[in-house]
Amino acid sequence: MKQFAFLPSLLLLFLLLFSCREEEEKNLPRISWSEASARYRVHEGEKITLIPIVEYTDETSVYLWSMDGHVLSTATWFNYTGGETGEYFVKLTVSNRYGQTEDEVKITVLASETQVLPELPPSSGWKFPWTTINIAQGRSIKVKAYMTEGEDEVSQVYVGTSQGRHTVSLTTRLQGREVSQDFIINVCPPPGSYRRGAEGQALVDHIYEYMPAPGHQVNGYIIVGDAFPDGCTHQQACDTVLAHFSRRWSVSLGAEGGYLIAGFDHSVPASAEGYDLCIKGNPFSYQSEPGIIWVSQDDNGDGLPNDQWFELAGSEYGTGNETLEYAITYYRPRQAGSAIGWRDCMGQTGYVPYMGYWNPHDSYWQPWVEGTAIDDSLHTIERTWFGSRLRDRSTYLNGMSDMPAYDWGYVDNLGDFFEDRAGKMGYYRISQARSWDGQPANLQYIDFIKIQTAQTGSTPNLGEISTEVYYISDYHLEPETD
Repeated sequence: MKQFAFLPSLLLLFLLLFSCREEEEKNLPRISWSEASARYRVHEGEKITLIPIVEYTDETSVYLWSMDGHVLSTATWFNYTGGETGEYFVKLTVSNRYGQTEDEVKITVLASETQVLPELPPSSGWKFPWTTINIAQGRSIKVKAYMTEGEDEVSQVYVGTSQGRHTVSLTTRLQGREVSQDFIINVCPPPGSYRRGAEGQALVDHIYEYMPAPGHQVNGYIIVGDAFPDGCTHQQACDTVLAHFSRRWSVSLGAEGGYLIAGFDHSVPASAEGYDLCIKGNPFSYQSEPGIIWVSQDDNGDGLPNDQWFELAGSEYGTGNETLEYAITYYRPRQAGSAIGWRDCMGQTGYVPYMGYWNPHDSYWQPWVEGTAIDDSLHTIERTWFGSRLRDRSTYLNGMSDMPAYDWGYVDNLGDFFEDRAGKMGYYRISQARSWDGQPANLQYIDFIKIQTAQTGSTPNLGEISTEVYYISDYHLEPETD
C-alpha cells in the first residue's frame, strides 16, 4: 500500500505544472493589426510602415522581423519597400519571459502603372436630369438646369395645383447666345391614388435602371471575375443585378452619381417610428463607400419610376458635408487602359483611376451606358449623372487607405450596419424622405427606390469610392428571427 502514498504529491505537482503552463500561455505576447492584412498592397518602389499591436510585453520583450528566414529588423515597427511584383510574407516574432508568438503579414507588390490621364473637352453647356416628370397634385417640384464653368443657376419652382399636362420653360445665355428648354410636368391625382396593397415578396422584384458611373469593380474584377458579358445590353445588366440580389451577391454602382433603380411588387408602407427598408452593403472598418437613398411613389399609376424622387436624409443632410442638387459629367476616352475624366457643376475636375491589376478590361465605361456624342479628338461621348454629393474624407498613408463612415443614413456605410430582422445590413426609415426644399415629404408609402454613389474620392490601392449593394427588401415582410 505504500506505493500509493505518493499519489497526492504527484497529483499536486501535476496541477502546479499545469497551472504554471496555463499562466505562461496566458501571458504570451499577443499580436494583432489595426487593419486587415489584405490592405497591405503597394506598388513597386512604394514604402509602407508595418506597425503591430502587441499585448503582454515587458522589459524582456524582443521583436524580430524576418522574411524567408532572413532577419530584416529588430525594431518594434518595420518599413517595407516594394520590390518586384508578387506576394511576400513578412513574419513578426515577439518574445517575453514566458515564451514567443509569431504572426505573418501578406504584402502584395503591384506593378507601377503609368496612369493615362485624360484631357477634358470644354464644357458642353447646361444639362437636365429630366424633361418630363409626373407629380401628385398638391406637391411642388424644382425645375433646374445644371450649369458648368461657373454659370449662374437657372431654376424655377412649380406647384402642382391643377391636374393635367403643364409646361415650364427655362431660358439662359450660353456662350453669347440665348438658349431655352421646355419641361413637361404631368400633375396627377393626389398622393395615394395608386397605392397598392402592402403584401408581396420582401425582395425587390424589378430592376428598372442600372446606370453605374465608371468604376473598376462594375464589370467584375480579379477576385470575383466578370459580372457582365461583353456587349451586355441594359436589360441584360438589369436582369443580372436582380439575379445577384436573389443570391445576396454584390453589384457596384461605380463612382459618384452611379445608380440603380428598383421596384417592389407592392407599396411599402411607412411606419411611424420603425424601419421600412433593408439594404445590404459591405463596409469595413477602413472602408465605407456611402450611397444616398432616394424613394418615389407611382404618382401616375403606370408602374414605371418616372415620378418625383425624394432623398432620405442621412446624418449629413443639411450640413456642410453634403452638396444637394449636384451633377457630374464623365467623358469616355478612346484610349484603352485610360483613366476616365470628369467635370462637375461646381467647376471641379478629376478622374476615375484605371486599376489594371484589379480589373484589366480596356475601359470601365460599360457598353450599355449611353451618352451624348461630343466633337473632341480624345473622347467619343459624355454622360451626366445627377444626385447629391457627400464630402470625401478618404486618406492614403503608408500603403493603406482609410475611408471613414458617416454616422447614419447611407448604404454601404459602417454607421448603418448592424444585426436585425434581415441579418447584418443597413436599415432605413421612409420617414426620413425630404422634398426639394428640405422639408419632410410625409410619404405614407413608396413603390420605387434609387441608390446612388455619393462621393468622388479615390485612393491608390483601392481605387474610386463606389457603393456596393447586395440586397434590397421591405423590412415589414422580412421574417422575424428569434
